[in-house]
Amino acid sequence: MKYLIISFLITTQLALGQVFTFRSEGRQVEIQEIISQYIQQESISGNEQKAGEWLKNLCIQNGLFVKQMGSLNGNYNFAASIYPLKYDLPNIIFLNHIDVVPIGDSSKWEYPPFSGEISDGEIWGRGAFDNKGAAIVQLASVIQASRTFGKYKKPYNVTFLAVSCEETQCSGGAKYVVENHLKSLNPSVVIGEGPPGLKGIVESDTSLALFGISTAHKRAFWLKLELEVPNGGHGSTTPLSYSNKDMIQALNNVVSKGQPIQFTDLNTRLLKDLGALEIGVKASALKHPHAFKSLLIPKLRERPEVFSLMSNTVTLTSLKSETNIVNLIPGATTALLDCRLLPSTDRNKFLSDFKKKLDNDSIEISVVYEMPPMMPSSDTTKFYKAMDKAIQTIYPDAAIIPLILPNFNDVGIFRSQGIPCYSSFPIQLDLEHMMHIHNYNESIPVASLNKGKLTYDQFIKILMK
Repeated sequence: MKYLIISFLITTQLALGQVFTFRSEGRQVEIQEIISQYIQQESISGNEQKAGEWLKNLCIQNGLFVKQMGSLNGNYNFAASIYPLKYDLPNIIFLNHIDVVPIGDSSKWEYPPFSGEISDGEIWGRGAFDNKGAAIVQLASVIQASRTFGKYKKPYNVTFLAVSCEETQCSGGAKYVVENHLKSLNPSVVIGEGPPGLKGIVESDTSLALFGISTAHKRAFWLKLELEVPNGGHGSTTPLSYSNKDMIQALNNVVSKGQPIQFTDLNTRLLKDLGALEIGVKASALKHPHAFKSLLIPKLRERPEVFSLMSNTVTLTSLKSETNIVNLIPGATTALLDCRLLPSTDRNKFLSDFKKKLDNDSIEISVVYEMPPMMPSSDTTKFYKAMDKAIQTIYPDAAIIPLILPNFNDVGIFRSQGIPCYSSFPIQLDLEHMMHIHNYNESIPVASLNKGKLTYDQFIKILMK
């Protein structure tokens, strides 16, 4: 029985494509072990150098041509290509980030967050999905391209581009690379981290896997609010006005009230594409969102992950006073807000409306960080069509649609330069896995990895013809 099972597994792997192995320290290592090793290289945002060195050495051991583009923590970046960048070929770039978010309370993890434990068919640890698992799947495909095309003259270079501080959006990372190395990279297209295929999104057929290829994402627009009210004192006597109270009242005006829905070309197209997959009244409402506005909007508000694609969002992420003493009224309060703007939103108008809603002229507003304006990437380019066809080839029963992402990533830095950018991680996951990204017990299923690599392989193969 044991040998029958082994035979079945080998036959299944060969049916999907030859089993891929990395060269690592003089031996052949499968993809799940490499992801495990990468997770073990701690790289919380701003401390990427150690993990970056490990990843770069892996690229060198597998025959890629490496160019360093920043070598310090917070700005450790490199390109690893199938041909030297000096050949100046148009470049298919697979963009990923080395850094991960903090682990939180380590006692809440089923396995230690930097263990890279492989158990129950999963690889566990911080970055298993975001972005170390996705990065290694990309790298496997780039190395495969080197082995397949490296000895032949082809129309494109293919590059694995690893950068720092994506999670914190510091001045290093992708921004530094674009400012200092864009010409040598010569990108024709950038493929970044993006949505996996998910079941359960289409209510009329919960068994249908839906893959999205992101052509746009919302822009980060992070605000800092500061208020000073010189009415501090003993907590036993409550003044009519004090900083905490006034700040909370102002924030209630912008946080508690839902943002207005905005039907744009992008999100209207998304609704119509989803409607084409549904049946009945829901299908009609999604296909004709303007006509069914009164019915649709309340339903969309019940699904924050969907409604976030239909509006700008304002989220309070930090509220601090100058003191944390219970019986002392502070004289100053600071709030941080994570605002995400639809691509079509004018930042000046948004800021003006935001100030009016606060209804407190004493609050000073400063922009902590904002992403540059960027046009959505077209879904009619040969690059989008190649990704669509690649997913269809590996997942013939899946549905594929272009979409906008509520979260941002580093492809936006390249998209702002007019470069076509698409985000997709073509593996199939369930919604449970998605709940653990940036959370406790992040993991990625081993069984999904090979199909992800094969999809990227198909994408490259189509373009290399």
